[in-house]
Amino acid sequence: MTHTRFVALSRHLPTGRIEPDLFTLTTKELPRLRDGQLLLRPLAFSVDATLRGQLTGNDGYFLPQIPVGAAVTGLAVSEVTASRHPGHQPGDRVVSQAEWADLSIWPPHGTWLEPAPVDPRIRRPSRALGVFGLLGGVTAHTGIIEAGQVGAGESVVVSAAAGNVGSLAGQIATIRGARVLGLAGSERKRRILTEDLGFDAALDYRAADLDERIRAWAPQGPDLYFDSVGGEISRTVMATMRRPARIVVCGLISTYDDDTAWTVDITPVYGNGLTLQGYTPLQFPDALPAALDHLIDWVENGRLIPLETERHGLEALPGAISGLFRGENIGKMIVTMS
Repeated sequence: MTHTRFVALSRHLPTGRIEPDLFTLTTKELPRLRDGQLLLRPLAFSVDATLRGQLTGNDGYFLPQIPVGAAVTGLAVSEVTASRHPGHQPGDRVVSQAEWADLSIWPPHGTWLEPAPVDPRIRRPSRALGVFGLLGGVTAHTGIIEAGQVGAGESVVVSAAAGNVGSLAGQIATIRGARVLGLAGSERKRRILTEDLGFDAALDYRAADLDERIRAWAPQGPDLYFDSVGGEISRTVMATMRRPARIVVCGLISTYDDDTAWTVDITPVYGNGLTLQGYTPLQFPDALPAALDHLIDWVENGRLIPLETERHGLEALPGAISGLFRGENIGKMIVTMS
């Protein structure tokens, strides 16, 4: 029998901030593979805000809950070390759901995504989760181009603009010829947006006069709001938008820790005649191959700059997910294995 270390969920957390002590590092024995299974050695883990909803114990959430005592799961790039799956051989690299573990049997509990080969053009494993990943660049690309339909000359506001998806979404909007304003919470992040990533402007989302500053930047009102935070910040932005304009909802991270998760005040939506659209990249399956091609080309030609905050080792995962909700990341939060 093979033993592995893994990160287990200690208790469910219906509300409140994630702290590292929500998890424990422990060991278990792995059974022999059955038909259709893979033994994976994770190389890099994606640390994503979507995990928050799987820790509540609320079975009504749109993704499966992680049982107490079970291994936490998330997207990872892994090397196949053994296979009884007809589509994958030892030595293959795949993106899949995987347990937060040194070794992981696929499929894990509550899997919702089949293993996909890592495109051979992607040489750095973490980038298959970030700029070239389903929950990174592919989400940003489909959000701006397919859902948002951003065009040249439009004014776009991006919240969580120094985060994984926001930093890429703003750059893609710029590539499309739009003017882009990013919202971020620190001077360092705002400097990166304007000096490194090509945003036209950046504002502190905590500013008491945020609405006035947005109107000064876009006197007629923004055409599109790419929203990853929700809550009062988003209500403020929506109140400044032109009539009509569009809102693309990528996430509502500011509400995930409390009992108002996924609650939106639609007063400015009604008042300004706005179109509000939630989406995931899986709504646009025909657009995904072209999205990856664009992203790879833009990165190789220096038009799109991916940012990563990298931590190392299995024991870093609890602190990484806690740090994500504290805004400690710039770009994609990644945990790599040796």
